Amino acid sequence: MNSKEPSFLAENQSVTSLVTQLHNYFHNSYSRDKMARSTLLSKIETAEDKDILEFQKQLRDIDEELVLLGILSDSLSIADRLLHMRSVRRELGPNSGAYKTHHEQPSKVPDQIAG
Repeated sequence: MNSKEPSFLAENQSVTSLVTQLHNYFHNSYSRDKMARSTLLSKIETAEDKDILEFQKQLRDIDEELVLLGILSDSLSIADRLLHMRSVRRELGPNSGAYKTHHEQPSKVPDQIAG
């Protein structure tokens, strides 16, 4: 990788804002799955015997996803908090790649060969 500019960022986005957006995304996904889990538990309570095994399988799937989403959300929360701490901002400096806003580089158009 020769480029210092992070090409994965959208126009006018910084690494810090991307971390914040990812944290929000995984936190919201975790919350949605928690609500789905609650709904599924309610269904299990009132389900007929023939449906319980399928609901239990769905519950195991949601529980596995919740573990992963929780870890991602927690990890990104730590990164988000660190990047927004004054001491870290001061240490890295305002011109750090973590805080600079990404701007698309104009693509280089090769010179036309006169024919």
